[in-house]
Amino acid sequence: YHVKNDEWMTLASPALAGTFGAGAGAEFLPSQGPRGTLATGCTSTSMVLSTALPAVVGVNALANRGDGIGFKIRIIGNAAGSSGKTEERYIIGNTGGTTPTITLDSTLSFTPAADDAYEFLSGRVFMLSAGTLAAGVWKYYDVLTNSLSGNLATTNLPATISTDFSAVALDELHVPYNRNPGEGFLGSLVATAAAAGTITGQATGGDAAVLLNEYRNFQIRIVQDTGAPTAVGQRRLISSHTAGPSAVYTLASNWTVTPSATATFVIENCNYLLVFSSAQGTVFTYNPTPLIIGSLATDTWNTAVFSPRGANMGAGCTSCQSFGLVPDAAKNARHSFIYSFRGGNVNTLDLLDIAGGATGAWTLGIGYGNASANFLFTTGACGVYAPAVQQGRHLYISNNGTQRFARFDLLNRTLEPWCWLRYAQGTSAVGERCAMTLFIDGSTELGFLITQRQGAPEIFQVAISR
Repeated sequence: YHVKNDEWMTLASPALAGTFGAGAGAEFLPSQGPRGTLATGCTSTSMVLSTALPAVVGVNALANRGDGIGFKIRIIGNAAGSSGKTEERYIIGNTGGTTPTITLDSTLSFTPAADDAYEFLSGRVFMLSAGTLAAGVWKYYDVLTNSLSGNLATTNLPATISTDFSAVALDELHVPYNRNPGEGFLGSLVATAAAAGTITGQATGGDAAVLLNEYRNFQIRIVQDTGAPTAVGQRRLISSHTAGPSAVYTLASNWTVTPSATATFVIENCNYLLVFSSAQGTVFTYNPTPLIIGSLATDTWNTAVFSPRGANMGAGCTSCQSFGLVPDAAKNARHSFIYSFRGGNVNTLDLLDIAGGATGAWTLGIGYGNASANFLFTTGACGVYAPAVQQGRHLYISNNGTQRFARFDLLNRTLEPWCWLRYAQGTSAVGERCAMTLFIDGSTELGFLITQRQGAPEIFQVAISR
């Protein structure tokens, strides 16, 4: 669906195995995209790819991602003798093929060397089919190359996928509303020490006020290190850390190359995908990325990364991470909190704190303002988070296929009535029928909730203006 032009275009079928029905779902991970290394012949304004893309791209196709703006590419100067810098640019032109030459919208501060790394921040949509577990029920669509993956791993998923699908993407590009993607939760931090399995933060500013283990199970990413260029781009999972100032972050696995004592790093989400499914309390955790961040291998599902809920999810379950807000002074609200309305015709709200222990910590049935019998979440309930508007505070919820919409304030834990769809919805069915898009014009940022009427083909959108 093309938001700007309000029209549809059919893409190639992913040919998923299983049945499109209750339990099927999809989730967008914005940081995922083709990755590889650069060839010789790069300049400060053009990149020559060495690692081939998964499909052929047309001439200048990468200069329009669908809204007239080019895709974003991240250049990482981590080859031996290179710059030790990480910079991102938009694409304004490219040659065709699988190893195109990319033209950037502005000049880099360095000339990339052969074997420097590149990462397209173009996104992939991961899709899960329902029914009996089989090869081919789990695939992704690569936005950059308009191509589909082969069959992805399914081991440790439910034997029968059913009930409903509720997912949370712990993506590294998910940041607070007042930061840019790539800046992490606390901005760029300058280390004050580093060792084989640790890195130490700032004595003042930046992360100097972090609480004990506030960002456990998040990742450290090295974004600049002119003293040890080959250390740049490394990601490692945080297994524990002390409180600031000069917080010491202990890593789940040692650095391949130990950063210098003054490297620049960011604290981000760890790129895992969490799925609640099939009337179970299990947290199904998937690692899509080949980047070394901890003990979970690439393209694998695991049921022990985070503790089970302690109660089963049901139809109408909807969940989100509060990554877009700025925590209150007392940090009663945090970036590590995942709120999950349980579904199953109750208004129960459960909380997973991914930093609350080595495998997180659940609090079941937390109290919240305006809990109401009008909102017993069941078949037809679905929701979408709006991280970039209204200070990243709200999860918007379509109530059970009715005309009623609500929003949940993640900062202040209050459910509020929000809007009324003027047209009656049809037969309720499980599945996400809401999405969020963002209009930006200079300093003006306006979010639009987009919803498909249940049991009908119409698309409606409403501005989040209050």
